[in-house]
Amino acid sequence: MSSREYVCAYKYCLHHGEKVKKPDSVVINKKHYHKDCADIKTKISECARIYADKCCEDCNRYPMAYNVIAVMVHKCLVPIDFIKKKLESDSGYYKDKPVYVLYGLRKIFWEKEMVNNIGSSRKGTNQ
Repeated sequence: MSSREYVCAYKYCLHHGEKVKKPDSVVINKKHYHKDCADIKTKISECARIYADKCCEDCNRYPMAYNVIAVMVHKCLVPIDFIKKKLESDSGYYKDKPVYVLYGLRKIFWEKEMVNNIGSSRKGTNQ
């Protein structure tokens, strides 16, 4: 008897609609996910929770923060660990600002992190 298959419930599924078998799935709130999709979903939830708890102290902003962070991770390709680190270290900055200020993290990542990586790789090639 074959095992049951489910469609991954994650909006940004990394497997492009590939079904997940029941023994390989992770269940969150009665929905089935691939293991890596569930991992990313929980990391994004954790970042949104950090924002809601430390930065704005308003739980009503959690869904908006979750959506902004998910867009940055999946469409803008900002690493989730970078977002988490910035939220933890700069929580005071975000206290009185609207949720959409989080999009500034993508600019910080692309300007500072990527420029530093490109600059250091160029220095190595010129010597």
